[in-house]
Amino acid sequence: MPNEQMTVAYVMEKIDQIMEGASTLREGIAALENLDSEAALAAGNMVEAREKTNQQMISLLNKIIDKLQIN
Repeated sequence: MPNEQMTVAYVMEKIDQIMEGASTLREGIAALENLDSEAALAAGNMVEAREKTNQQMISLLNKIIDKLQIN
C-alpha cells in the first residue's frame, strides 16, 4: 500500500482476511488424525506458529486502528 494513507477500513479488511483463514486451519487440524505421530507433531507446530503470527498481526493492526482514531 505504498503512497496511500492507511485507513481503518483497510486495517479491518486485513483482520477479516486473517479471520477467514480459520476455516483452512480447521481443515488442517482435521487432517492431523490421518498422519503418523511425527507428521502430526510437525503439522501441529506449524499450526501453532501460524496462530502466533496471526495474533501478533491482529495486535499490530489494532494498534494502528488506535493511532488512526486519535487523529
